[in-house]
This record gives sequence, structure tokens and C-alpha cells, in this order.
Amino acid sequence: MLWRVLIIIGILATLIGGAVWINDGMQIYTKDQDEVVTIVKDELFGTTRRDVAYVPAFKFGLLPLDSTVAATPACYGFVLGTSVVFIAFGWWKLRRKV
Repeated sequence: MLWRVLIIIGILATLIGGAVWINDGMQIYTKDQDEVVTIVKDELFGTTRRDVAYVPAFKFGLLPLDSTVAATPACYGFVLGTSVVFIAFGWWKLRRKV
């Protein structure tokens, strides 16, 4: 019974993590800031300029934010990898039991 629950948890984690990844824009890299662009028109000269600001926001990506070990769990690749291991281990234990 425990191994079936492990398989179900792996499948649910894959589906939920995939839904969050798709909802965040299917980014390859995890992002911790969003770019906010404002177009400012200069009334005196009649030109426009582009102001860029970055605001803190988390976007779930396929790969981690950087190469540190602490940043690894904050990506869909980690969720997908651990889910596959859960499913494979649960399936292996079920097949071995029979």
C-alpha cells in the first residue's frame, strides 16, 4: 500500500509542478525578478525613452536560478526528477513484492 501511495504522490507532484511551470510561462530558467518597462514621453522634444525597472517576483522555471545546491529545489527539473525516482522506486518495490 505504501508503494502505491508513493507512486500516486510522484504522479501528482509531476502534474501539479507541470501546471505551475506552465502557468508561470514555461521559462527555461527560474527567475526571481520581473522586468517592468515604462515608456516616458518627453513633451519638450517630442521623443520617448524607455525606463526599465526590476521588481522582485518568483517565476518557476525548468532549470535552477544559479548553480548553487540551495537553488536546485526551486525548479521544475528537481520536482520532475524526484517524482520519476518516486514512481520508479514504488513500481520496483511493487514488482519485487509479487
